[in-house]
Amino acid sequence: MKLYQVAVLFLMFLPTFVHAGEWSYHVEGHAQGLYGYTDTKKHNHGVGQVNINTSAEYNFDNHNSLSFNFDIMGGIDKELQDYNQGRWGEEAYIVYDSSYGQFMFGQIYNVAALFHNGTYTTGAFATPSDVVDFLSNPNWRRTSKQTYFATLNSTELNTDGVAPKINYISPEWKGTAIGFSYMPDSYNRRGLINKHTDYAHKDGFVGAVYNDIDFGYFTTQASFGYAQYHGNDKEFSYSLRINKGNWHIGGGYRKTYIDGDDKSKTPKDLFKDFDGYREGEAWNIGVGFEFGPIQSSLSYFESSSDKTDNQNKIVAFSNQYQFNEHIDIYLATAYTDYENIYENKSGYAIVSGIGVNF
Repeated sequence: MKLYQVAVLFLMFLPTFVHAGEWSYHVEGHAQGLYGYTDTKKHNHGVGQVNINTSAEYNFDNHNSLSFNFDIMGGIDKELQDYNQGRWGEEAYIVYDSSYGQFMFGQIYNVAALFHNGTYTTGAFATPSDVVDFLSNPNWRRTSKQTYFATLNSTELNTDGVAPKINYISPEWKGTAIGFSYMPDSYNRRGLINKHTDYAHKDGFVGAVYNDIDFGYFTTQASFGYAQYHGNDKEFSYSLRINKGNWHIGGGYRKTYIDGDDKSKTPKDLFKDFDGYREGEAWNIGVGFEFGPIQSSLSYFESSSDKTDNQNKIVAFSNQYQFNEHIDIYLATAYTDYENIYENKSGYAIVSGIGVNF
């Protein structure tokens, strides 16, 4: 059964309520422009991106609501064209909240990625992949014609990106929730899978646990996720964040491996180790603080492939100042060291920019 057929059946059998509910609508967006200097051949570079999120929500009562969500995003001169259709893309999904848990249908991240809450990051370098806009990584490529991930680019389980799927998240019990995801087709432009492989359009499963505890003196958020894609690709991840006042410290770990014989066939004209992320690991650690309108984070990310010497090391110091409710100002610096079977690269970047919230 196709995902859209499951979604239609779900909507048909939604419980009906005697009393009338209420509709609410929401639109918000964020635009960002960054300009940086690097010590590499491409000394000066600028990038831009925009995200617009819309939703329509119907509240049946205090325990049941249904929302229809449509988000669009785009970028200019970004190194990794990680939107659903290349430079531009969308996420369309339905969320049903009830006393029995939360159900999601459509283009959305899996539950392990949604639960992952390790290293605190902010500003221009909110993820390791943001750094490659200024210091390109020979281990990570995603363009309109090529997808090549010789190593992992995140400690989150992001292999399937926002491929259409079904998510279920249980109600919390003593700060703990569990979740499950099923995607009939694991390929997505925002994921790591090359569409030309023979396993690209097979299904996948994800399970995850999230825990949030208030110890009084400090709080913690922790998660564990496990995934299985197209039969024999397995992944798991951990994350932990400790919060004390305005300070945060945390990190994450991810491991990928092939369980059994790898029977996949490598398409012609692809780089060697184009899917090296399938056997590797990644970890990160960082500290951050929030003081009034100022947010800062210092983070370290490292990933490597088990099959080769391919490796990434990224240190990022990123700052954000909220000038007012509509304007954010960014200042960040990063140092990278990339090792690849074709070439090795290292360098630093200094980046500034502005964000507009609307």
